[in-house]
Amino acid sequence: MAEKSPKRPMENRLFLVAAVLICSSLFLMGQFSRTVKKADDDGFWEFTSMFSEIYKEIKDRYVEPVDSKKLFEGALQGMFLTLDPHSQYMDPDSYSQLEKDTEGSFSGIGIHITMRDGVLTVIAPITGSPSAKAGVKPWDRIVEIDGKKTEGISLLDAVKKLTGPTGTAVKIKVYREGETALIPFTLVRKSVKIESVYSEMLKDAPEIGYARITKFSDNTGRDLRKAVETFKEKGAKGIIVDLRYNTGGLLKEAVATSNVFLPKGKLVVSTKGRLPNSNQELRCENDQVTDLPLMVLINKGSASASEIFAGCMKDQHRGILVGLKGQRSFGKGSVQTIEELNHSFEKDDNGNYLPAAIRLTTAKYYTPSGVSIDKIGVTPDIAIEMPKGAETELLKHGMLGDPEMGDDDSQTSKSSFTWKNSGLDKKTTGTSVVPSTSDDDSSGALGLVGSAVVGNTDQSTTGPRPKRIIPLDRKLFPNAEIEGEVKKPQEEKKEANFIDYQLHEAVVLMEAQIKTGRNPVTPEPTDVKVDPKDMAQVSGSQSFE
Repeated sequence: MAEKSPKRPMENRLFLVAAVLICSSLFLMGQFSRTVKKADDDGFWEFTSMFSEIYKEIKDRYVEPVDSKKLFEGALQGMFLTLDPHSQYMDPDSYSQLEKDTEGSFSGIGIHITMRDGVLTVIAPITGSPSAKAGVKPWDRIVEIDGKKTEGISLLDAVKKLTGPTGTAVKIKVYREGETALIPFTLVRKSVKIESVYSEMLKDAPEIGYARITKFSDNTGRDLRKAVETFKEKGAKGIIVDLRYNTGGLLKEAVATSNVFLPKGKLVVSTKGRLPNSNQELRCENDQVTDLPLMVLINKGSASASEIFAGCMKDQHRGILVGLKGQRSFGKGSVQTIEELNHSFEKDDNGNYLPAAIRLTTAKYYTPSGVSIDKIGVTPDIAIEMPKGAETELLKHGMLGDPEMGDDDSQTSKSSFTWKNSGLDKKTTGTSVVPSTSDDDSSGALGLVGSAVVGNTDQSTTGPRPKRIIPLDRKLFPNAEIEGEVKKPQEEKKEANFIDYQLHEAVVLMEAQIKTGRNPVTPEPTDVKVDPKDMAQVSGSQSFE
């Protein structure tokens, strides 16, 4: 029964004054003292009165004593939950750990994550890492960590829970599109070292230089420049840049990397936001290193800075993007600004505030043709039809340049956990499987497939298709199934050897281009047909939506 308590005017006024002072502290960020003078901030003070009243009722009447700091932190996190998943409040501990995002090594399960529609989502596991060897896939939704739901968890808190000392284990459960039960994993943390650029002249194709960029960290542009110069010295006639499962990194390095292939002054990317200082154009500042033919490998795990580079190469007619049939890149095209706060909830031994900050989305990226890739992704020029399960096998076997991770201690087993008995039914939010109303979701029955997967009925992601779709080579994969294909009633046979098929096909295309000079984007009679209607929205070489 809801019981109403009598109001005490003087006490209410004191709480109102206190709440106003506290909320003022929380919102002070450099120029706030000037912005509160605007007429549209009148509502702020009205909401502060309401906040004060609710805060007092919770403190006085909640069934158990509550911690004031946790209440205020919860209120702050709640504000950011109404924004996009990349904006968040960072407490002093989280803020101090921010630099780890661009470091070259860490101890964890080897996974890149983000938030999509309030659900902790895998962008991509690091190939050869514990998560990759166990079978974690891009777009898996992590709904439990060590037995606790991830509903409402912040991205930084999730990172804290998943990283830890080498040799320790973490248990997760994931929701995967098409599965009726959650999939459990026990993952043993290992030291994961990430080299930004790996390069070699391909052994089976000695005229092709291969460069894999795992992350756009400090000096990626410099390291790629050196690699390309080495390719030229060794007589390379074509270059393949591999951005698969590269989840991004530093914007300046995406620009520097583009400059390796583009001349000085060429536009790489532009940013647009509400404030004038958010609007800028980033161009190449140095002379290009090479004009050799270029192919760029992407998949649904290619995000952020990877998409900036790929989109630039495409729009500037400099490189050919080779992806997978039915996929775009991830679609993370927004700019976040870190703003340190003047106040925080924690102090040092001398009574000084420990630095806290907010990460706020302030602009969006636009390709040289002026197209936003946010929540859409980049469409490849050429799409390769892949055998079912090929991406999982690639992650388990590893890619060129992967470090040796040691023995695989990860375990997974068939789960008896179902949506019906889990409580994650259609009425559940956060980790729900109920179809979302978010713009970046497909309209499929389960509603958890993001923009990287091309849906036939989703109007927000049905735009131009690749100009060419190359069918699966049945000589290499005589018994393989294809995604969406009806399974044939025949005895299953394992393939003899693992093949990185996307790279294999890119090499075949590049060799043909070197030998004949023919544009590999031009379809051949044996290709999968592309519906001309799907290309109606495209002009020139642009393949964005």
